Amino acid sequence: MGSPFNTKFFDKGASPITGDVTQGNVYYIKPRTGLDSNDGTSPASAVKTVARAHTLMTANQNDIAYFLAEHNTASSTTDYQSATLTWSKNLCHLIGVGAPTMVSQRSRIAQLSTATGVSPLVSVTANGCYFSNLAIFHGVDDATSLIASTVSGERNVFDHIHFAGIGNATQSAAGCASLSLDAGAENVFRNCTIGLDTITRDGDGVGLLCDTAATRNFFDKCLFTEYISAAGACHVKLADTTAIDRWLIFRDCLFISKSTNKTVDMTEVFNIPAGISQGAIALFNCATLNDGGAPVWTAGTEGIIWANMGAPTAAAAGGLMTNL
Repeated sequence: MGSPFNTKFFDKGASPITGDVTQGNVYYIKPRTGLDSNDGTSPASAVKTVARAHTLMTANQNDIAYFLAEHNTASSTTDYQSATLTWSKNLCHLIGVGAPTMVSQRSRIAQLSTATGVSPLVSVTANGCYFSNLAIFHGVDDATSLIASTVSGERNVFDHIHFAGIGNATQSAAGCASLSLDAGAENVFRNCTIGLDTITRDGDGVGLLCDTAATRNFFDKCLFTEYISAAGACHVKLADTTAIDRWLIFRDCLFISKSTNKTVDMTEVFNIPAGISQGAIALFNCATLNDGGAPVWTAGTEGIIWANMGAPTAAAAGGLMTNL
């Protein structure tokens, strides 16, 4: 896979996905200085919004939109949304150009502070898309803006994406999540961060919510992070007994929960409903650390979690980290 920082990838027709020429077009987004009246085909004629770039793109042609970070200050490098941003065109790709960190990338999508009822903030309904080096921040004083990102499409890849939901205390309400897999299937999340630790959330909040038979999704080298005030908070929740199908895999993932004065012990990492009828969760070389003591992966006896880390019966065993 090529690098979006190589200058040849700023030429029209060059692809950071294959390192070869795409059959589609390349567009550019500058949230601070771009204009949606531009054609978006060069950095000098960049459009202002992701929505406009998406409108210009053609499905199934591997069109690419580069989101160019223009500043270190969030307000100067963010595309603000007043309604759900829906990415609906198959084989269209969105790539942030800036330092490829895992937290708060400067190519950034967020909700306008005066907007309400924006849930999800970003909805990916398309198939076969590649997203890289972006932050999706959902932090407004509105209890009806609950989910930062929903993925219902298939075979998409998310690489170095920060799904930063519940960025305001008001959003810590029933049904809130940083990322929702709603029937999404065969998606890959690589080097992503799910959640944030700047806002204290209670037991209603969740990092990843799975629903509607989300199938064969894979999280690789991802960080799940929360700052909690209630033991009932969790990192991953299955909405009902058919929330996943086949498998949900986590490889080399770290689950962190912190709390004020290190006093809150998260009861379980995964919240799984009793009587679940399908799907398996596989943990490969994963670990969790938690204030107040070591949690269990799940407090129930549903029998769908499989791990290669051994039984969690001793210090640092089974992926349950201990404070040395």
